[in-house]
Amino acid sequence: MRLRAWPALVAAITAGLLGAQPAAAAQAAAVQAAAVKFSADSGDRCLRGVTEGTLNWDEGPVIRPTVVVKGEVSDDAGISICAPDQMYSQASFVAYNGATVVDRDAVKVDNGTAPVALVLSDAMGVSAIDRVVVQVCRFSNSPVGISYCGKAAEYLRP
Repeated sequence: MRLRAWPALVAAITAGLLGAQPAAAAQAAAVQAAAVKFSADSGDRCLRGVTEGTLNWDEGPVIRPTVVVKGEVSDDAGISICAPDQMYSQASFVAYNGATVVDRDAVKVDNGTAPVALVLSDAMGVSAIDRVVVQVCRFSNSPVGISYCGKAAEYLRP
């Protein structure tokens, strides 16, 4: 009689696992739906500094709400009619909850392209992030020199 109970138990467990797959797929789709494309540039006529990629809000049942930033930042990476300069580009990412800065990070590159792979989150793990501001600035490689920034681009949580 005990041997007959095993097939029923295996069938019940299998049915439970198969039923959980659509829920997991729906949760993964919700995370994917939270991805927002971003782009910003240095604001000069040559577009010497450029960044682009995705911001992915991860607010599911996790301990710490985060925004995963993936993309790249470029500095004088393409062929241009503009003369080379002695400056580098820096893409900054600032996460906010209302008017409060939750986290910030930056990636810099000089005469090339660098990957952007950051995770923005509240250090205490409490505050959600409702917007991210992306901006590209250029700075002189020498101690004395100019710096300038392009227009900041704001991206809201979907």
